Formats: sequence, C-alpha cells, structure tokens
Amino acid sequence: MSLLLFIALLLHVNVTLGHEELKNVAYSKKVTLSSEHSSHLYPGSKAVNGILTDFAHTAPEKHPWLIIDLEATYEIHEIEVFARSGCCGYQIHDLDVRVGSDPHNMKLCGHFTGQASNGQRIAFWCPFNTKGRYVKLQIMAGQVNKLSPAEVLVWGLQVY
Repeated sequence: MSLLLFIALLLHVNVTLGHEELKNVAYSKKVTLSSEHSSHLYPGSKAVNGILTDFAHTAPEKHPWLIIDLEATYEIHEIEVFARSGCCGYQIHDLDVRVGSDPHNMKLCGHFTGQASNGQRIAFWCPFNTKGRYVKLQIMAGQVNKLSPAEVLVWGLQVY
C-alpha cells in the first residue's frame, strides 16, 4: 500500500490528485450485510470505520454481499478492499465490486479472482465517469462463503 494512502486511511484525510480532492466517501457510512455472523460481533460498520485490525463478517452462505450507502451520489474513482490481517484473507475471492444509483441497478467496477492473502490491499479502478450512491461487494463463486473485509475505502467526488 502506498504510504500516502496508508496515512490517509489512518488519519481520515483527503488525497489530492491534480486539482481534484478525492475523499474516502465510505468512512462511517451505513453498511448492510447479506447476513450477520452468529456472534453479532462483526457488524457492517466495522468495514468503514478506518481500523484495519477489526472487520465485518457475514454468516456462511452462498454469494454473501455487503452494500455501503454513501448517502449521496459520487463520482467513484477507486475502491480499495483490505483483507483481514490476522487470518482468513482467503475468504476474499471471486469478488465483484459494483456501483449504482440504487442497490438493484449497479454496474461492475471490477472483479478480483483471488484468493487474497492476509492483509492484502485489493484496488479496483472504476471506469471513467462511474457514478453512484451505493457500492456493493459480493462473492460470486462457491457454495458456502463468508465475506469478512477488514476495511473498504471508496475514493470519490460528490456530484452536485
């Protein structure tokens, strides 16, 4: 991970590229999981809290997903997904990342075949002019999977 992005994640600051200032527009936003881990210790909010040492976690299921409501429309430039660092990075595989104006009408931003390694940063550069309010991560292969990202960052600019 670049030092600049690591510092931005830790300090919740913005990244300036040229004349535009990209913000992590997912920080502290509402996250919905397709299911909840049985312990209830890993809610979706842990995927957008800026802390790489905890994580969100679904129950075992087919095609688990996570949706972030950005609460406004943004032009999305990049989405970063961080695998858990202590273990279980392999749980992130065959991952689609989508962006859209509503959770039922989304366009593919990128796909990661995986499996991720522990602590791996996975970057998805969205196609030019990708706009949306919702970001969805979903495992697309396998019969029983768990989705447990440590952190999801969505770098974008608000559309007015």
